[in-house]
Amino acid sequence: MSKRVEYIDIAKGIGILLVVMAHNDFGLVSPFLYKFIYAFHMPLFFFVSGMFFKAELPFLAVLRRRFETLLKPYLFTILLIYFMTISFTKVNFDVATSRLIKALYANGHYIDWVQLWFIPHLFALNVFAFLFYWLIKRSGLPWSKWLLLIAIQVVGVIFLKNFWPFDLSLLGRTLTLYGLPLSVDLVLVSGFFFILGCEVNKYVSGEVFGHPLMLAGTGAALLAMVWFLPQSIDFNTRFFQSLPINTLEALLGIAFILAVSKQLERATLLSSIFRYVGQASLIILIFHVPIQETWGEKIMYLTNNQVISYWVSYFAGVLFPIVIYAFVIQPNRVARWCFGLPQASPPNAAPVEQTQNPAA
Repeated sequence: MSKRVEYIDIAKGIGILLVVMAHNDFGLVSPFLYKFIYAFHMPLFFFVSGMFFKAELPFLAVLRRRFETLLKPYLFTILLIYFMTISFTKVNFDVATSRLIKALYANGHYIDWVQLWFIPHLFALNVFAFLFYWLIKRSGLPWSKWLLLIAIQVVGVIFLKNFWPFDLSLLGRTLTLYGLPLSVDLVLVSGFFFILGCEVNKYVSGEVFGHPLMLAGTGAALLAMVWFLPQSIDFNTRFFQSLPINTLEALLGIAFILAVSKQLERATLLSSIFRYVGQASLIILIFHVPIQETWGEKIMYLTNNQVISYWVSYFAGVLFPIVIYAFVIQPNRVARWCFGLPQASPPNAAPVEQTQNPAA
């Protein structure tokens, strides 16, 4: 097994903290920083996930590995939501079953815990990336991948709204659907960042991101663009306002977070904290929204103070999933299997290989 790359775990830790922040009422606290986070937080996760894609694996091996680490935890989570709903709420069996069936469409518009859309979409991205590299290999023109990569981003952004919504005729009925299963209609745009991550990991040393000028340059450029340019993105609602501006902002944000992560590698305590958060990021992704919503409502009712409500619910949305990860899932072999996490290694074993699973 390969040694874990510390700064990537740190980047995932920073990324998931920003995801939790973006899914709260932070826009009411600071509209500028809210837009700053949305400029790159999802492209960052697509990029980092792509860094661990292995294009040399056979197709069935890709499917098997990503079913284990992505689809299995997704399916387990929606079944968990289903049983919690019929057991502890007043929602009747028919309504709960309808929600479960919609969740199998694996698209954010139809999932109760909307943040889960990212997990099955990452499975679709692996299939897309395999086909991308297969096509490049068959072409015999390895340099063409850069032209194709640019083309899929351009085409993807131009046609991003074509399936949001769209009408489908089925058995004499017309259904209005929002997006394709597994958010496949996003795959060209998200695939650009995913495959770019794979290519950067092959050819660019991590030390490039450790240079102070990388940190200062990308940070200053990103802040200036977010401040002066109003264009924004939201993958889940198929919103990509400007192809050149939003793409550049996303790339600057990715480079900036990787640069910050390389600097944090040198700080022992902070490095350990962010790495642990990064390793727990799948569990934080899964559970943070309902926890934040519950605590936000409670604190708002008690204090009638939006800022206090925001910060309490934010820390609850981060810390409670970490507690679940550390004390419920990590020690339990069955729970680790259900959430697609690697089993505990014996003493003196080789380091666990990093994967695309946000928690691995």
